[in-house]
Amino acid sequence: MTTILQPKVTVNIVNSSQAVTNTGQKILVVGQKVASGTAVAGALTQSIANGGAENALFGRTSQLAKLVRANKVRNQSIQIDAIALDDAGGGTAAAGAFVVTGTATEAGTFTIIVGSELNHSFSVAVASGTTATAVGDLIVTALGLDLDLPATAVNTSGSVAITAVNKGTYGNSFGLEIRGSIAGLSTSVTAMAGGATDPTLTALFDVVGDARYQAIVWPYPDSLSVLTAFLNPRFNADGKVLDGVGFTAKADTFSNLKVLGAAPNSQSLVVIGDKLESETNYKGPSIVEIPMVKAAQLAGFRSLRLDSSGVSIADLIITTNGPLDSFGGPALASKPFFNMPFADLLPIRVGRGFDDSEIEDLKSNGISLLGNNPAGNTVVAGEIVTTYLTDTAGNPDVTFGFLSYVDTASQAREYRYNNYRARFAQSRLTEGDIIKGRDMANELVIRSYSKRLYQDLSGVDYVLLESGEDALNFFNENLIISIDKALGKVTIQSTDPIVTQLRELAITSKIAFSIN
Repeated sequence: MTTILQPKVTVNIVNSSQAVTNTGQKILVVGQKVASGTAVAGALTQSIANGGAENALFGRTSQLAKLVRANKVRNQSIQIDAIALDDAGGGTAAAGAFVVTGTATEAGTFTIIVGSELNHSFSVAVASGTTATAVGDLIVTALGLDLDLPATAVNTSGSVAITAVNKGTYGNSFGLEIRGSIAGLSTSVTAMAGGATDPTLTALFDVVGDARYQAIVWPYPDSLSVLTAFLNPRFNADGKVLDGVGFTAKADTFSNLKVLGAAPNSQSLVVIGDKLESETNYKGPSIVEIPMVKAAQLAGFRSLRLDSSGVSIADLIITTNGPLDSFGGPALASKPFFNMPFADLLPIRVGRGFDDSEIEDLKSNGISLLGNNPAGNTVVAGEIVTTYLTDTAGNPDVTFGFLSYVDTASQAREYRYNNYRARFAQSRLTEGDIIKGRDMANELVIRSYSKRLYQDLSGVDYVLLESGEDALNFFNENLIISIDKALGKVTIQSTDPIVTQLRELAITSKIAFSIN
C-alpha cells in the first residue's frame, strides 16, 4: 500500500535531568555454621530471606544464625548476605558451668541465664528436699527446651557443664548467671573459657569481588587485620565507591579494651566494648547479652537509618524537633548515634559497667559503648566512634573519629560520584565556550554543576554539608578545577564544611541577688 507521510516527523524522547540517589544499604555477616546448615562454607549467601531462613542455611544454634537473627529483629528491609564458615578442625569449644551443692530446705526458684538475659533466660522451680543433682537435671531440662540456645548442657552431680555449639573463641563471650537464693543450696558459676582456634580467615573476602557492603558484622575481635586489610583500601577506591564499616564487639577489662581499640587506627572499624564482670553467680558482660549480638544490632540500625528507601525509624531516634528524621535516608548520616535505644537489650544491673572517667578514656582509645539511660530503664548508644585516632604522621586527628563523620563524608561522596557520572556520561571537554545544543563541558559548566550538587547536599534531603549563602560562597571560593584536554581529565579539589553533632553544652550560670 502506498502511503504518503509528508512532512516526515521524528520525535525522540530522552531522559529527564534528575538527580541520582544513593544506593541501598547492604550488610555482610561473617560467622560459623554447624554441620546441619545447608549453606556452602566459604561461599557468599545472598539476600537471606525473612522468616527464619538463616536457621536452615546455617543451623539454628549456630553463631551465624544468631547474628543474622540479631540483625533481623528490627531490620526486615535491608539486604543481608553472609559468608558461612566451618569450625576449625583443630578448634576447641568454650565451656563453663553452673555449680549447685547441698539440698534444698525450702521451695524456691532459680533464674538461669546462658549468653542472653532476654533470649536465653530460664526459670527453674525447686521443691524443698531437692538435691543438687536433681537441681542440675532441672536446669538441663529447662535449657533443652530452647531450640535457639547456642550451647549444650550436661549435668554431673549438680555441676551443669555448658559447652558452646561452635568451636573457637566465640563461646568465651557467653555470660553465665544464676539468680535467686534457696535455703540449703549453694550456687556458683564457672566462666566460659577455653574456646580456641577460629576458622582460617585469610582470603575470606575473595568471594565478595567488587560488591559493596556498607556494613560488615565481624565476630573475631582478636583477628581484625583481615577485616581492616579488606576495608581500608576500599575507603578511597580508585574510580569506584566501595567503602564500608566493620562492626565487632568484645567484653574485656578496661585496660585490654584500650589496647584493642587503639591498635587498628582505621576509619572503617567500630568496636563495641563492654566490661567483663566476675561475680560468684555471674561471669560475663555487664549487658547480659552476647557481645557480637550488640554489634549486629548496631550494624542493622545504622543501615536502616541510612537506607535511601526512607523506612520509618521513629523507634530508633529522638525527634523532639525534627519530624523528618523519623524516616531513614542519607540525611541521617549527620545525626548523632548517642541516645539511640536498643529495645532488645536489658539494662545493666546496679554495680556493673564502666564509670564516667573510664567511658571517656575508652572513647578516646577507639572503643564505643552502650549503657543505661539516666532513668536506668533502657539501653542506649553512647558516642559511636571509629578506631581512627591519628593521621599517617601519627598526629591526633578527629577527621574520621566519629562514625557519623565517616558516614556523612561517605554519603556526600557517593551522591557526587553517582551524579557526576550521570551528568557527564558522554560529554565533550573544552576550555573554550559551550555550543548550545551540544553535550559539552568546560570549567564554568563543571563549577556550576558542582555548586548545584553542593546545594543538594546542604538541603533538606541530605543535610550533610553546611547550608546558606556564606557556606556556598566558601565552597565556591575553595573549589579548584583543572582541565587536561590531552588526557580528557578534570581534577576537582573541594573543601566541604560538613554538618556535625551537638555533643556537649558548656553553660556558665552567674548568680544574681537582684534584677535591678
